[in-house]
Amino acid sequence: MQKILSLVFILLINCFSVLAQDQVHGFVQQKARPKEGVQVFMKQFMQEFNINNGSAVPKSVQQISFRVKFIVEKDGSFSNIQVVDDVYHFEREIKRVFNLMPFWDPAMHDGNLVRSSFTLPVKINYDSSNTSTEMIMFANENQINSYLQSLNEQKIETDYFTLTCNCSIVKSAANDELKTEEYFIASQDDKVLYNIVFKDLPQNIAIEEVQKVKAEAQARQAEFKEITYLGYNALVVAFKSQTNEGESEFQTMFIPTEKHLVAVALQTTNKQLTRLTFNHLLKNFKLKN
Repeated sequence: MQKILSLVFILLINCFSVLAQDQVHGFVQQKARPKEGVQVFMKQFMQEFNINNGSAVPKSVQQISFRVKFIVEKDGSFSNIQVVDDVYHFEREIKRVFNLMPFWDPAMHDGNLVRSSFTLPVKINYDSSNTSTEMIMFANENQINSYLQSLNEQKIETDYFTLTCNCSIVKSAANDELKTEEYFIASQDDKVLYNIVFKDLPQNIAIEEVQKVKAEAQARQAEFKEITYLGYNALVVAFKSQTNEGESEFQTMFIPTEKHLVAVALQTTNKQLTRLTFNHLLKNFKLKN
């Protein structure tokens, strides 16, 4: 009998040990956090979040507030996602967005990775009459996929590059004095404009020019990032500008190749449209030798 009780005692200890390891901690020595910081995480969250994927928001509402409660697992993934004060029924949309977000750095306690609870307050300024570049054009994944598929309809081919898009060359021009070759391209519905320029420059000078652009972007507090593109160290700059048609979104990439400084600019009047089209361009723009 004593042996049986000892065995049960050992099993209970092991069981409680496992439960202790898998318990969700509310207080930890080092909190779970996004790898790129909370501000970057929230920016990515808002880029993906579609306010149309909930109940209709009354026109009188100017701000929507709710809290997202979830568990950050030991591997940084999210589980048990719940929305508190979910007046407009966004829980399904929020779960969808969280499934797209990068994992966090998990919490630490007593030198170990632990599961931890987290509450994220969210406030969204809302204007039902908003016609700015922030408006959502594509309300769901089907609409997004349909648009991306439409971008594969045509292929532009020049002496310098190929580009798959739903567009055509409107004009091309060479400037012997500036040693440039420039292409003006428009989508079939004229919602997206491309401007692609090749300037004759040795690579070391082209790299210097890209660094000047980077310094200017920093001075103007424009969004920019350095990427490796087609084997080159390229710079991508994003900004808004007021044009004759109203406010426009721009994404421009500068590529210092062996013979040219290549500038690829994309312009639309909608942030979501710009982001989707530019990401497609990155996969479908090819330089010729």
